[in-house]
Amino acid sequence: MSKVDYARLADDIVANVGGKDNVTSLVHCATRLRFRLKDHAKANKEALEELPLVLSAVSAGGQYQVVIGDKVVPVFDAIMDKYHFKASDSDTATTAESENGSGSDTPQKKESPFEKFIAVLSGIFTPFISVLAGAGVMKGLAILISTFHWLPLSSPIYIIINTLASGILTLLPIFIAITAADKFNTNRYIAVALACAMIYPLTDRAIPEVAHLGSYAVEFKTYGGAVIPTILAIWLESYVERWFKKHLPAVTQLVFVPFLTLIVAGLLTFLIIGPLGNLLGQGLANGYRFLYDLSPAIAGGILGGTWQIFVIFGLHWGILPLSIVNIDTYGFDTLLAVMFVTVYAQFGAVTGAAFRAKKAKNKGIAFSAAVSGFFGITEPAIYGINLKYKKAFIFGLIGGAVGGVIVGLTGIRVFQYSPIMNIFELPLFVGPNSSMWLGLLAACVAWLVSFLLTVLFGFNESNSEKLFAGVTSGKKSLTEKKSAAVAAKLGDADREAAAADTEEPSVDTTGLQLADTVYSPLGGQAVPLKRVSDPVFSSEAMGKGVGIIPSEGKVVSPVDGEVTVAYPTGHAWGIKSDNGAEALIHIGINTVKLNGKYFEPKVKNGTKVHKGDLLVTFEPDKIKEAGYDTTTMVIITNTNTYAAVAPIYGNTSAGDESIKLYKK
Repeated sequence: MSKVDYARLADDIVANVGGKDNVTSLVHCATRLRFRLKDHAKANKEALEELPLVLSAVSAGGQYQVVIGDKVVPVFDAIMDKYHFKASDSDTATTAESENGSGSDTPQKKESPFEKFIAVLSGIFTPFISVLAGAGVMKGLAILISTFHWLPLSSPIYIIINTLASGILTLLPIFIAITAADKFNTNRYIAVALACAMIYPLTDRAIPEVAHLGSYAVEFKTYGGAVIPTILAIWLESYVERWFKKHLPAVTQLVFVPFLTLIVAGLLTFLIIGPLGNLLGQGLANGYRFLYDLSPAIAGGILGGTWQIFVIFGLHWGILPLSIVNIDTYGFDTLLAVMFVTVYAQFGAVTGAAFRAKKAKNKGIAFSAAVSGFFGITEPAIYGINLKYKKAFIFGLIGGAVGGVIVGLTGIRVFQYSPIMNIFELPLFVGPNSSMWLGLLAACVAWLVSFLLTVLFGFNESNSEKLFAGVTSGKKSLTEKKSAAVAAKLGDADREAAAADTEEPSVDTTGLQLADTVYSPLGGQAVPLKRVSDPVFSSEAMGKGVGIIPSEGKVVSPVDGEVTVAYPTGHAWGIKSDNGAEALIHIGINTVKLNGKYFEPKVKNGTKVHKGDLLVTFEPDKIKEAGYDTTTMVIITNTNTYAAVAPIYGNTSAGDESIKLYKK
């Protein structure tokens, strides 16, 4: 891929989300730019998806999300360097601007309560997911050190590593306070001060765990790593702060707004909001565990088979905080364990697609996406290949469901939170009744199931209609628009192939003279090369020709000429005709790996042959049993010598006309 001009890409993205005046704020997660727009209708989805690096664009959770993949950070930086948008996910600015008359004239679509809830959670956690992911890897290293006794637990090195890993989760309320303050449009420093107050009792032994206000018990040492209590506390604090700003004289606000806000919000947090948040968190954790424990295998299968659907719409970041609550409540979590196997299921599907894809472009996209998938980022795989061609995505869901069943049956658990699960997070599975080896087993099975399904059943590369086509935007469905955008990118040959995969291509030979004829080297069914499941041949990179699905096990010379290539393995032959045509006969796909087994060559390199002379015999049934495709390719390797190469399709016998070669 050519070098990306990030500055130009930044301009193009901003222009196609409605221009800089349509943007309220911008943040990013691991793979997406998450815009808050005044009017989503001004965004040009089709144009965005044609830009380099852009995998997709979707409106979800109150955000307009531009899916980039693993290059999201430099794209985000390029946009912010030039446009300096507000780096938060707060939507309050939009409301304020509309009230002041500076917003869009077009009314904004009202969000459902669920959309608002997901938007709040994702907006709070996405800005620091990379740090959480890094801490997860760090914790994994600490677990490996302690499990395999690489260092004594009293070693300063181990203590430092473990402290670096655990510190962020214990002090998580501070991180939440910063982003929640932006989300709720309140003062960051007052919010952080309140979060610090919630954590401080953990650092002072003189403060009791529980104190009583009359008969009312007040807990103090329960907010380390607290998620829901902190979010609720900052939400409450935002209203308290705004009330005092509205009612206090301006001359007193510098001191007394923070003072009074902290007193009121602090008392309410420790006395009411904090305990309610803990109860809510415990209720969610208990509810999740109750449903999961009804049948761990079924629950794991359902979660594993549906999780990546949440990823499509960017909703997973709003659900993942439940894992933190689970770990805080029970000391372990199963949701992350299932998420882990679903990542490797989609990774398996796109890896299979890389091997099965016929088009060189798709093969390149698939291999690139597979690398991202290995590191736990599935969006490039989902949007680049799997969802685009439907079957690969479905195979990934099936693999995820199988992996989820294994997670449920074996009782695999995760004991430390990480928002991005990949192979480097395996040590997080180490704990009571769980192990990283079981986690690896579940992931490998999920990968293998998806990989094999994709390789065995393939996918139709001419069909770019996505799943979820019922989601509409205007008169056309989003997937119809996406398909149109894809079609616009394709070259003429690809568009013709996409129009009808089963259509046999015709060759215009008007005004041309027949120069040579290559005859069929064996009996069978002659098919277009584009149907061959090897991209080297189907792309016609080696030349034009025909594929023959054999009905017999002998190959004869297709012309009068000389054997120029005779592989000792017997699977490939090159012959130059007396008229100059250079033909390659390749028996089967990847059959070189058989090392000559089931092949018996009859001639050697340099042998003069006549049409119909026996070149080699082979055993098609045994080759198939060994797992190989026996389709035999007949390629004109000097295709460029001719004005037209016209294969003949259908049932054929050895010696029938197979390929006609024309010159001007």
